[in-house]
Amino acid sequence: MACRDPDVQARATAAAGRVAMEVEVGVATTTVFISGELDLATMPFVSEQLRLVLETRPERLVLDLTRTGFLDCGSARMIVATGRSLPAGRRPVIRRPSPAVRRILELTGLDAHCEIER
Repeated sequence: MACRDPDVQARATAAAGRVAMEVEVGVATTTVFISGELDLATMPFVSEQLRLVLETRPERLVLDLTRTGFLDCGSARMIVATGRSLPAGRRPVIRRPSPAVRRILELTGLDAHCEIER
């Protein structure tokens, strides 16, 4: 991380410690595996990582939330907003969300803006 402000760097490091992301790039599908908690503290880190993924212009984006234990409303909106960077007619795919994560998507109505794979 090229940041000179130790407070900003410490917050980013702490956020990165609460969430982990792995990216698998395929021919037409990019899969992002997200583990941990997605909340106000981790959102800047996750947002930046997703921005980098979207720069590759994937045809299909799968967000595997199998190991995501918590998702707040702001993070849910951020994830669904990735669809704006996908080709026309494509929506982000949320793979294997926990019942709690799925419930947040349903309560916010954001499940209508993504595909959910069980």
